[in-house]
Amino acid sequence: MKSIALCLLALTSLFVQAQENEKKITVKPYGFVGFDAFVDSRQSATARGSGYFYPLNFAADELGADKNDRSSYDFVANISRFGFAVQGPDAFGASTSAKIEGDFAGTSGNGKDFVLRLRHAYLNLDWGKSALLVGQTWHPMFIPENYPATLNFVAGLPFHPLSRAPQFRYTYMPANKLSLSLIILSQGDFTNLGFVDQVERSDFPEAVVQVKYGSAKDFFMAATFGVKQEEPSPLGDKLTSMHGNLSLRYTAPAVTFKAEGVYGGNMTNLVMIGGLARKAENGTALNGEYEAIRTAAFWTDIHTNGETFKFGVFAGTTNNMGTANESIIVDTEKGYIRGGNIEKIYTISPRVVFTSGPVDIGVEINRTIAFYGANMDKKSKPIDSKEFANNRLLLSFRYHF
Repeated sequence: MKSIALCLLALTSLFVQAQENEKKITVKPYGFVGFDAFVDSRQSATARGSGYFYPLNFAADELGADKNDRSSYDFVANISRFGFAVQGPDAFGASTSAKIEGDFAGTSGNGKDFVLRLRHAYLNLDWGKSALLVGQTWHPMFIPENYPATLNFVAGLPFHPLSRAPQFRYTYMPANKLSLSLIILSQGDFTNLGFVDQVERSDFPEAVVQVKYGSAKDFFMAATFGVKQEEPSPLGDKLTSMHGNLSLRYTAPAVTFKAEGVYGGNMTNLVMIGGLARKAENGTALNGEYEAIRTAAFWTDIHTNGETFKFGVFAGTTNNMGTANESIIVDTEKGYIRGGNIEKIYTISPRVVFTSGPVDIGVEINRTIAFYGANMDKKSKPIDSKEFANNRLLLSFRYHF
């Protein structure tokens, strides 16, 4: 009996020790309460109320005057967000983590009442030299290590891609500060404009390869290349388009420099201008055949790194490059396009942020000029353009937790 008791005691001790050595699940809440107040000098295209895109074109009222040539203001709090970062016991020989995050920038349909929406929901298995992420998070064209630090919560749209997508992401790290990723994606609440589920109906998921080198603490660069197939019409052919970016960042002790170039076809799921036009021959649109409108963009963001005051300026340009072959924008299919009659857009946006404890208070002045074409060339590129400008003054409050 004594030997049995000693064995039971030893087993109990080993069990307790194993439990003590096993990682526990930890959950860390995070987020911020946000409030923005802003005024625009011209009616403009926006997202979720406060996210700024570009000034609208001339639109005649009943007296022939430009009804978009008027100012407006708004106050919004729907940008507030919250999330939970989770770490737990190892699984399949890997360290495990997960994240779920939401905000109140979903829409109920009337454009003014906003509802809870999912931003991120993913799990990650990390083996040290490799990792597997599954779930919804940033589209690879959005580089978390390098994006515009604008007070406008859409982070530089439509000059900088912004999208989250359900995905499988496998990352291999062959050397220090170097990673190679292969990602396959579907589309969630960020979708291509036009026919619903046009990417999923193509039977081929979007595929992206990405290389990253360096650290956001000093020098960082990333290069991304993706291929996307879609079926714009249930009665038409499939269309393949490509997209990519080159992203650079350098962090000095006092100042951070950021820059990125973006190019691709039909990037409306990334909330950029462009989309699809109907393929044409000799000025006649072909049934069920489409061409991707190509978009090229470049942006830069420079800001100081002070703990109390931060000064910064964002500048960008985006250009409608038209299609590779002859095409026509069909009136009944303008829902496939964002800013299809815009030749180019310029913006410059200085800002200052004052930080005290968990609270940030910032002021940002944004001037954006859009060039609207009166006509189209044979490749759906706007020509004979006229410019319209908007000035936005934004006052921003954030309480981080």
